[in-house]
Amino acid sequence: METEFKGRVIFSENYKSTIENIKWISNAHTTTATIVRTGDDTYSKNPSSVIQIISEYDKIEKIKLKEMNHDSSFLLSAYDESILELNSIEGKIRCTTHCNVLQNNREFIPAAYVSLKFFTKSKIIQSKSDAYSDIIFTEDIGKAVNEEYIKERMYFLAKTAPQNAYLFIDGSMFSGASTAGNFVLVDSLLSQNCKPVFFVKNSESTIITESFEFAKGYNSDLHWAYKNLKQGERSPIFSYVSGDGRGKAMCFFKIFEGRSPIRIEFPLQAFLNGMYLDDVFNLIYYQYIANGSDNNVQPRIIQIAEMYAREILKSTNLYNEIERMGLIKSMNEQRGF
Repeated sequence: METEFKGRVIFSENYKSTIENIKWISNAHTTTATIVRTGDDTYSKNPSSVIQIISEYDKIEKIKLKEMNHDSSFLLSAYDESILELNSIEGKIRCTTHCNVLQNNREFIPAAYVSLKFFTKSKIIQSKSDAYSDIIFTEDIGKAVNEEYIKERMYFLAKTAPQNAYLFIDGSMFSGASTAGNFVLVDSLLSQNCKPVFFVKNSESTIITESFEFAKGYNSDLHWAYKNLKQGERSPIFSYVSGDGRGKAMCFFKIFEGRSPIRIEFPLQAFLNGMYLDDVFNLIYYQYIANGSDNNVQPRIIQIAEMYAREILKSTNLYNEIERMGLIKSMNEQRGF
């Protein structure tokens, strides 16, 4: 992690000037502010994709929780973000807090990057903004939002992702419009010997139930995993290659009885090449147990990154800034804020 970011919150260069430029935008009559999550994980099997069980991991395995005795060089990190969007008749405000938390044997070290951007199709508004603000003119706001998010995340993790360590990421490798950006990010991380692990806790995916006879008849892949795994068990590990050649290794893990399993994903070739040691599952299990909650089922370090991201977003005081921007505030929070 670069010293510039270590233990610090860095605001984007144009953050303040963007607020001032947005204040010039007036007559906003309908707005909705929401806390949003990135990603889309409702995919089913594509006819051109290939999924199979990796032969070395073709059995259900009980993960035996072992004491974690790490040497002084141990590092683990986790990335999460918190995003506030406000939609107005003039365009969309989007404030994103990217957070990476580094864990060593002694402490958690956070780093954060906060951006603020306004997306609009209006050339009138574009003409009122200056070159030192992030007022983005675009004919496709959704596409522009995703492109900016991918660029920001890539920049931030290039500065903060540790070498020779695992990086836990909340979300799927295949996540709708962000998929291509995810794989560019994965390649960049692996080149630094930073090994990403992706966690999916809510999914309607049916790729397993559509592909294997033993999984037929279930509502979803998570439904199949829940019914066939006992607490502390990992499913066989599957390789999935999409029609355009992107691949991942994935498995399902039942952490607690009475709670939905989670899906764990690894870059396929890196996994097959042995970059991920078998003890990664013990580390993952330990992180879930260390979290100490069967109601919020996620690795402890991801929960800490999420808490930092949300609290930093709150500390921007953007809600009050919105009032001074002249935008009418109507809140519909999809997540607690």
